[in-house]
Order: sequence, then C-alpha cells, then structure tokens
Amino acid sequence: MGNSTALLDLLGTTAVANNLLSPDAELDAATVFTLVRDMPYMRASDRQPATIIKEWRGTCSGKHYLLQGLFAELDIPSQVIACTTHIHIDPQSVPDGLRQLLGKTDGNVVDVHNYLILQLPSGEMIVDATWPLFTKPLGFPVNDYFELGESQQIACVPNQTWVVPADRNPQDYKDELLAEHFTPDELAHRDQFIHTISALVAGAG
Repeated sequence: MGNSTALLDLLGTTAVANNLLSPDAELDAATVFTLVRDMPYMRASDRQPATIIKEWRGTCSGKHYLLQGLFAELDIPSQVIACTTHIHIDPQSVPDGLRQLLGKTDGNVVDVHNYLILQLPSGEMIVDATWPLFTKPLGFPVNDYFELGESQQIACVPNQTWVVPADRNPQDYKDELLAEHFTPDELAHRDQFIHTISALVAGAG
C-alpha cells in the first residue's frame, strides 16, 4: 500500500454512508472500479478527485482522474488517456428531448473522451468506468466487471489518442484538445448533449 490512502479512505467512508458498501468491505481494485463506475453520469462542481467522491457523480474525465488517484493508492500505476471521437446516435432511437437535440446534427456528437491504461507487471490494461451498470439496458457501452489484467472496452471509437502528460493538469490538457479539434458550435452542442444525457441517465437510475 502506498504512503497515502486519503482518497481510498474518503471513498470508503462515503460509500458506507450511502449504504453502497459494508463497513468491513475491502477496497481492492475491483471494488474501487465498481463504485466509481456506478456513480451517476453527471458533471460535478469541479473535477478534483475529492469532489467527485463527495458529490458522488462524474463524467468520463472526473471519474478517471479519480480512478487514477485511487489506483495509485493501491500501488497500481496508470496513465490518463485522451482521445477525440465522433459519436453517432440514431435520433429515432432516443427519447424526445434528446431526439430533438441530435436531430440538429444528424445524430453526431463530438468529444474528447478519457479513460485509463493501467501499467501492470503482465502488461497494459485498458479501464473505462464511464457508464454506470444500470445504463446497460439503455444501450450504453458498460463494462460489467473488472478483472485485473483483462482490458475493458472503451466507451467510444477513438480517432486520435494521446497519453496525458504526467506534468500537465489533465483537464487543462483536455480543454486544449477540445478547442483545437472542434468548432465552438460543435462544443456548444456537446455541452447540451452531456447535460441532456445526464438528465436522462439520472432518471433511469
């Protein structure tokens, strides 16, 4: 175990207080992944790991910044990955509010997605905790389980991919990629999409 377990301790006490974890449960890698994955897909007030835990919510960025810190406290090194992606969703397959929004762009949404790559003795492992388990019936790409050493599916189809430099603030780096690769109109539409999909997912939960 690393010298600091501040995030693990906060995650554990918050999960116990929310009746999501028994007081004597072990916070191993699989449990940590499951707790973060099943946090509601909603933006927190900021993307600091402690904020994600305290507000018990996050999108792909906040969830994976948090997971990187939690895995570090479990002595599992990892890298935050950023990738550009173009998501296509058939507007006719979603509820009314989202259908109208997607209809404006023929179902296309841009994004810079974040996930993790763990550096294990056996090699690299992809980890993606974006979508909560309860969203699987809605068609979201959910990773049902966590097996150390077995890579998971990425929640999008990456176009260009970067390792976020360890000496950079990952959110600043993501914001730079968003501004560099997409237009202001595309980014405004992306923000509307995240807001709308978050409300939809919250209702499903």
